[in-house]
Order: sequence, then C-alpha cells, then structure tokens
Amino acid sequence: MNRRPTVSIIRCDARAKDEVVAEKLEEAASQIPDLGRLFAGKRKVFLKPNLGTAEVRWHEGRQVALTDKSVVRATVALIRKYFAGEIVLSDDTTVDATVAEVYRQVGYDAALAPYDVRLVDLHRPPYVELKVPGTPLMFTKYRYSAELADADAVVSISTMKSHLSTGATLTLKNLFGLTPIQVYGAPRRYLHAPIRLPRALADGGRILRPILNVIDGLIGQDDREWGGPPVKTDVLLIGDNTIATDAIAMRLMGMDPTLDYPRFPYHFDRNPLLLASQMGLGPVKADEIDIRGQAPTEPIFRFHVGREESESVDLVRRSVAQQALVYLEKRSQLLSKYREKIIALADGQVLAAVDTVDEVPHRAELAGALRGSPTAGIFLKQVLPPEEETERMEVYQQVLDGTEFEAALNPPE
Repeated sequence: MNRRPTVSIIRCDARAKDEVVAEKLEEAASQIPDLGRLFAGKRKVFLKPNLGTAEVRWHEGRQVALTDKSVVRATVALIRKYFAGEIVLSDDTTVDATVAEVYRQVGYDAALAPYDVRLVDLHRPPYVELKVPGTPLMFTKYRYSAELADADAVVSISTMKSHLSTGATLTLKNLFGLTPIQVYGAPRRYLHAPIRLPRALADGGRILRPILNVIDGLIGQDDREWGGPPVKTDVLLIGDNTIATDAIAMRLMGMDPTLDYPRFPYHFDRNPLLLASQMGLGPVKADEIDIRGQAPTEPIFRFHVGREESESVDLVRRSVAQQALVYLEKRSQLLSKYREKIIALADGQVLAAVDTVDEVPHRAELAGALRGSPTAGIFLKQVLPPEEETERMEVYQQVLDGTEFEAALNPPE
C-alpha cells in the first residue's frame, strides 16, 4: 500500500539567525520518512529557487520576492547529509540581469561556498525536448536546458507569494522558471497565456517531479507575484510531493486548493494544482496528506490576489479559444505563408508574423488592429503542419463548449 505524501510545517521567526533557520528546517525535515531514500543512487541534483528577476527587496532582513539565502543554504546543507554528488542551481532570469548577478545580489555566493554547488546559466544552449509522461494537458513536450535534462532529480525551493494568474506561486509554479525565455519569450509569453498557463504548469510538474519541495515562508508577499507588500509569516514547509506541499501552503495562505476557475483565487484561469492532482501528480485534499509538525488550525495570514472575478476575463479567455479554432480552420493557408513563424492571431486576422516570440508586438502596440476591444483575445501560435504539432488543440474546443472541467477529470488515453 502506498503511503500518503508527507508535508512538515515548522514555525521560524523571520528575524532568527541563519543558523536557527537551518536548525528549524532540519527539524522539519526529520518528519519526512526516510529522507535519505530520495537521494539514493542519484548523481546530479538540480536546485531551483525563486531567482528569476532582479527584484531584490528586504523585509525584516529577509528576501520578499526571491528565495532567501538562509533557506537555500539550509536546504543544501540538508541535502549534503545524504548526497555527495553534483549539485547544480539555477533559474532563467526574465530581466537584463543575469542569474549570476542576482545570485550575488541575494548573497547565495557566500552562503553556498562551503557546499560545492555549481551555478549554471540557463540562457545558454543547448536545449532539449522533454516529453510529458502519460497524457499531456497542453503540449506533448517542452524545451529545457540540457543541464536540467541530464539531472537525476530536481529540488524546488520556492517563496510564499500571491500570484495574479495562479492564485499562489509555490513549488509547482516555481518550476515554470526553468522553461527558457530564449524559446518561449520573456516572460515566457508563449506559455504565460489564458488556457495554456495552468496546463503548462501541470505538464511541467509531471516532467520534472521534484523529489523534495521547500517553501520559504519566513516573509511572504501578498497581492501579486512581483512588487506586492511583504508579510511576516514566520513559517517553513518541506514535503516529498510538489502538489501536496503546495496544497498545505495554500491553506496556510487562506486559499482552497480544491477550488477552480473562476472562484477565488483562480480568477484568471484554471487551478494548476487541481489539474495536476487530477492527472495523478499528488493530492490536494488535506485528509490525503500526512501533515506533520506545527500545523496551524487557521491560516497564518489571509493572502489576497490583485484580480477579481470578471466577465471580461472570461470573454478574453473564450476569445483566445475562438482564435485557436480559426487557426485550425485556416492552417493550410497559414502554412503556405508563415510556416515555422510565430503569428499573432486576433479577430480572425494575422496581426504579426515573426521569427521569435519576443518580436511579437505587445497588446498596446496592436490596440489599433484590435479596434480598441479590451476583450479581444490574441492567440500566439507557431505555424506548423499537423504532423509536427505538439499542442493539444482540442483543449480550445473544450473551453468553448464547456467540457474542459469534465475533460480534465477524464483525460484521453
């Protein structure tokens, strides 16, 4: 009989010394059954913290939007108790600053110096395609750095933040930063879109399947993923399943991981945790998770999301789906003119055709062609013949005919 995934929670004052943070995390980790088994036989472990922008902000001596160095150091020290092989660490930054620059700004260089951790630059090719195991939700395969592809295991170390598009950004959303912006545009515009985003997150979780998941809740961030107000939450979480760990963290944030679009906090699109859970990645129900440590009976803070349920959001979402069907209808003609190009399709018209996602004009630049409509959806699509198609285009029809929720529960074999 398979045991339930374990999530351990411990209180830790954000103002505590780094050594205390390490002690607290190790104490929480001691509640994970046979932690050493996770690293047995591994050669290369890839660590993914929140390090994707240069938004280096401090509150009570800790990072607000990025994973604090104390938590990353404590996680590495914990791993080194069981694992002597290669540890690499990276994120793919979406700003002009390189990951090495952000790494130094938040103090990782000094903090990790004793532990033989190699920083890698995900901006640099080669990239490889990794297939989604089983039935994909959005794309059959995704591009990643070869540095990640040859890793034996992934460890996700996230912050505790609200997110405008997914409700919260935790260890599953953290993995999204591993998709290269050289392929998907900055900030991963091709995937960070209505309908695609939550499904791509679930697909990424199934490809990467972190063996250990740590949430830095020393200082949380309310309202949004970047630029939101800090919240002193004084908590650390560690778990052996991505979905279970995030589900418990969301409950601590006053959010319900069993709900779905358009209910709070999923006002932009589907709940990626629930989608991933329905595909077998892990449970979101509390009674299916082995919760250990200092589990509060009430949320530690009721986080907000700077977005409300809106009819206009739903209209944009449906408009994107309609443009996807227009693309299918016109694919033969589009192939003759735009094969392998990235097109921006809206109102049945090609507004742009370019070689890379970053060359696509932003919505404000396309406003004239959109006739000022705030609910006109823009569908970005690489034009490929059917035999090369990697996107599950039937999802867009499911959105329009109202069967998308049923389809997630009953995916095709």
